[in-house]
Amino acid sequence: MISKLRGKIDELKPTEVVLDVHGVGYGLSIPLSTYEKIQQLVEANLFVYTLHREDHLRLFGFYTEEERNLFTILLNISGIGPAMALSILSGISISRLIDAVQTESTALLTKIPGIGTAKAEKLIFELKRKLKKLRSYAERPEEFHAGKNDAIEALVTLGFNDATSSKVVEEILKNNPDASIETIIKEALKILSA
Repeated sequence: MISKLRGKIDELKPTEVVLDVHGVGYGLSIPLSTYEKIQQLVEANLFVYTLHREDHLRLFGFYTEEERNLFTILLNISGIGPAMALSILSGISISRLIDAVQTESTALLTKIPGIGTAKAEKLIFELKRKLKKLRSYAERPEEFHAGKNDAIEALVTLGFNDATSSKVVEEILKNNPDASIETIIKEALKILSA
């Protein structure tokens, strides 16, 4: 089983990458979050999930080990296949997914393409039992900011992607932890509209 690959990025699309590892090209399916992190790189180090079924071998690459672990958890939920698990990882950050599960917010999950209300409810039900494990996968413990979720929600309402909005808001709060919700939204709009 392949669990990690490091190599030169030969080809890169939002949903896949070909890594050249000592002359061998490995094709990996990736979530949008991984694409955003490696698109400016020449070489990448990816955590790999190997899916092997009868006559089928497929590799999935992730920028962080936490993303790979969450992908594995999602695959263990009946009705969630690899494409849907990638879609979830592409559509929502780990911290936002945890928020959605804790607050039982189906609205957050139904914004992900391919997830309706019934599937969102099932995801929340299944992931609630794995909340402790999910929290350990959060990329870093984040300080609570009262306006953070409201700012992300406002950006999503304006038509921006949830995962991208989360990333931008977290970056703004890292540089300015005391920013008001208005400041966060204004800064985020500048970055997202550039």
